[in-house]
Amino acid sequence: LFIVDPQPLIAAALSQLLNAVEGMQVVGTSQRIRPLLLQSASPEVIILSHEHGSTNMREMIEACKVAVPKSKICVISCHEHPELLQLVLDAGVDGYTIKDVEPSELLTAINSIAAGSTYVDPRVAGVLLRQRGPFGRSMSTAKHLSTREVAVVKLIANGMSNKEISSNLDLSEKTVKNHVSRIFEKLNMSSRTQVVVHAIKTGIA
Repeated sequence: LFIVDPQPLIAAALSQLLNAVEGMQVVGTSQRIRPLLLQSASPEVIILSHEHGSTNMREMIEACKVAVPKSKICVISCHEHPELLQLVLDAGVDGYTIKDVEPSELLTAINSIAAGSTYVDPRVAGVLLRQRGPFGRSMSTAKHLSTREVAVVKLIANGMSNKEISSNLDLSEKTVKNHVSRIFEKLNMSSRTQVVVHAIKTGIA
């Protein structure tokens, strides 16, 4: 893990918390994006802090992706910012949560995105959905998806991996993979993050 946070005290506290977890190791911290340092550390997950008045988050995310293309990115914000959630998901991050989250939930988020899933803090997703009004329009957007595919989209939006979805829906993992492939094809998407964005936008989630 690599932590980017403008406040050294917060970065130190996160490092202490995460280093105490078996299987996790903080390989570096920085107060800003430092591409060479990121490349040298080559983290599996980058924890990218957002503070009020931060520089352009899209540019920060892009800099991380250029420096370490294979790294997953989890944005941690100081407040509920549904508009920021939309922006960072569109920019291709794998996770988004708020700093007042319980430590156990942060670990869940990190483990989820490290395993290839997408994690979105349900409080922020809920605010975004409420701002977008009634859920009724989700039916017209999702009508070209089968009932099973809609169920899979909902579970993807909840941050579940294919293995977890197969257990939840009592399907083989291969069948789930086939459903996911068809969902990507029908929605003209290529990543689970895009599917989560779609689910939030349309109210499927």
